[in-house]
Amino acid sequence: MKPWSRYNTLFQSEQYGWFLYNALSGVMLELDEPHYRIVCSLRDGKQTDTTDIDKVFMEMLEKNGLLAEREDERVKLMGFRYGRNAACFSTAYLDLTICPTLSCNFACPYCFEHCQNDGTIMSDETMSALIGFIRNHHEAKHLTVSWYGGEPTLCFDVIEKLTEKFIELYPDYDNAGMVTNAYLLDQEKIDRLKDLKIIAIQITLDGREATHNQRRMLRNGGATYERILRNIDLLMNSSWEGSCTVRVNVDKTNQQEYAALHKELLKRYEGKNLSVYPGQVNTFQGHNYDHQCGLCNSEWAAFTRDGYIKDGIMPRDGFYPQSGIHNACVATSHYGYIIGPEGGLYKCWEDVGKEHLSIGSVHEEEFITNPELLARYSIGTDPFNDAECMECAILPVCGGGCVSKRLRSRQFGEQGIDYCSPLKESLTDYLEAYVETWQTRQICDTVLGKTAGPSMEKGYRMIQPEKKQHEAVKNPLETLAEQQ
Repeated sequence: MKPWSRYNTLFQSEQYGWFLYNALSGVMLELDEPHYRIVCSLRDGKQTDTTDIDKVFMEMLEKNGLLAEREDERVKLMGFRYGRNAACFSTAYLDLTICPTLSCNFACPYCFEHCQNDGTIMSDETMSALIGFIRNHHEAKHLTVSWYGGEPTLCFDVIEKLTEKFIELYPDYDNAGMVTNAYLLDQEKIDRLKDLKIIAIQITLDGREATHNQRRMLRNGGATYERILRNIDLLMNSSWEGSCTVRVNVDKTNQQEYAALHKELLKRYEGKNLSVYPGQVNTFQGHNYDHQCGLCNSEWAAFTRDGYIKDGIMPRDGFYPQSGIHNACVATSHYGYIIGPEGGLYKCWEDVGKEHLSIGSVHEEEFITNPELLARYSIGTDPFNDAECMECAILPVCGGGCVSKRLRSRQFGEQGIDYCSPLKESLTDYLEAYVETWQTRQICDTVLGKTAGPSMEKGYRMIQPEKKQHEAVKNPLETLAEQQ
């Protein structure tokens, strides 16, 4: 008999009974009391009376990794690591986040950028050098771009000029995204989005009108909420066929407003391709914004669960833990770069404008001038090189957490950074919330005469989502990144 997997979580739901979850295989079982007693014995390493053992049940536990040899689990993780490296070091996709300027017309107090007063706009010379940089990446078969800043709509002509060149280089170029505060997103710009291949836009609101205007004001202190809503109205009622995501930056000072804003926006744009999600506010060491305002991981988990229980707000990816084993982003992608307005190259959106975090420049003959920092990002943040992560029961769904935070904590010794996933402290809370949604769905399906879920006739059943938890990553940067 194989031993108890270190990736197992066995828990009791007060309302629904006993459950066993394995983070490596992504399998969860609902158990009756006799089978719960069996797995308790297996977990505790106690000798179990063979007359009490359901052989089919034991075979099922082994088949799904709930009972597993440590060496087998190590090899399976090795396979996942190979998949992660293959995705991160792929040269098929050239993924650029381009900041035409770092200047911004807003003065948000929590912004990680300290250079909004820098009025530099990407010059023709830098644009030409950027095109040369792209051409130099001969192996790249696909180009994806996210427009960022500062505020990219301040330099809309740069977006237009560069897009024209991108289409010449990559005739299939068609999936750009843009992160904007939307204050300048007027009808004229909206009418250009299709030609500019911008299919995804992220806009930020920070609460209802009064709160938002206190947190996301113009640089002269002026209000912004009403105009942003008006511009979103224009966008959603236009012929543009892309998707709009509204991010609501949430911390202790405005978390109580999220549910009302979420409901209000979805009602206002019912039937439109618009979604709303909350984002954690994170600040850096020495930042003027009060660190005490941010929600820690356990507080964030409670906020997420309470949002469902009290207001029926389901997280975008649901409550069931998704695979985080690849944990790929711009920072870990070999051909992923952030481009500053003067041509500086960076590996994280939050590094832009900080010279000591630049890895090179599009103006240099050898683009990469700081290979040490590049190595710290790509190798130094690899959770498979971290003994603590390798022993963690949630590594398969965490994947090591935020790469930038890992770098700052593990490579540069910055204190007080929690780079782990909220699942580390609140896994059972998320699983219980999933069980509740699963049970509710089964009841609804039964009432509506739809296909019933798996039976508990054997004393156990699988209740995880049908979607596979560990899927191959082709392009590690397929979706528009979620930033502040």
